[in-house]
Amino acid sequence: MESSEPNTARACGGGTPASPFDALTLRECEVATGLIRGLTKNKQIGFELGISHRTVEIHRARLMRKLGAPTLAALLATVLPQRARIERVDAVAPHAAAPPVSRRRSGST
Repeated sequence: MESSEPNTARACGGGTPASPFDALTLRECEVATGLIRGLTKNKQIGFELGISHRTVEIHRARLMRKLGAPTLAALLATVLPQRARIERVDAVAPHAAAPPVSRRRSGST
């Protein structure tokens, strides 16, 4: 029986056996999409995904390890040719986090 839950363990896999993208999670694909779109600051990506910039750092580090990229430039060189595959997965998958909410207090003193 198939589950309706998205498979986060193989979110970017396109059915190609032994592709390093098969090992990426949905969140790692979302972070990669942010990098592809030119968001190089972790805070920018975190704001868009509704997560902490530290969490983005962790996902980015895992991306680099899984794809064998020692630098951000090498990571971009690896993910840019796979842009269509990564963005397709990101567009289809529902975002796990809601947009950030303003923490400004309203009310009287």
